[in-house]
Amino acid sequence: MYRFQRLTLTTKTLHRHHNHCFFSQAAAAIIEEPPSIQTTLLDGLPEPGPLETIFAIPRSDSGKNVSAKERKAGRVPSIVFEQEDGQHGGNKRLISVKQNRIRNLTNELGRPFFLSRLFELDVRPQFESDEVIEKVRVLPRAVHLHAGTDEPLNVTFIRAPSHALLKVDIPLVFRGEDISPGLRKG
Repeated sequence: MYRFQRLTLTTKTLHRHHNHCFFSQAAAAIIEEPPSIQTTLLDGLPEPGPLETIFAIPRSDSGKNVSAKERKAGRVPSIVFEQEDGQHGGNKRLISVKQNRIRNLTNELGRPFFLSRLFELDVRPQFESDEVIEKVRVLPRAVHLHAGTDEPLNVTFIRAPSHALLKVDIPLVFRGEDISPGLRKG
């Protein structure tokens, strides 16, 4: 007795089974593309779009006194790490960003969405300057807020080149949890 089974081949399975002579050349014609997933956006939540730009200026010193002076001048002391484990030997760059810009982004997007979104970081000699020292794509890793005023104290960024694989905490939003019978019962 023969058993027939529908086999969907992808390029991964073709390459894997090619060495075993599992299929004939005619089987390559039945490769199917995976179905596209349709997504819907929720009202009131940030939509994905082009990268927003954050302007920054380089700084040479770090420390408590330097950071206090930066905050008094309306800037947030920040750091850009080259790699995920940058604290242990990776390249890092000290920068300052405008406090209003970080506050607006965290309020507009929400803190979880701010930490899961890519930004374009333009490092300039001065904020008003048109000259760009460096333009890099970054992912915010941490934003520390003042406990009483929610003012940003510092921001940690990580470089996110297009070829990099990064772990990102993605915020989940549940719809209808207030009317869910399982959640109401506890």
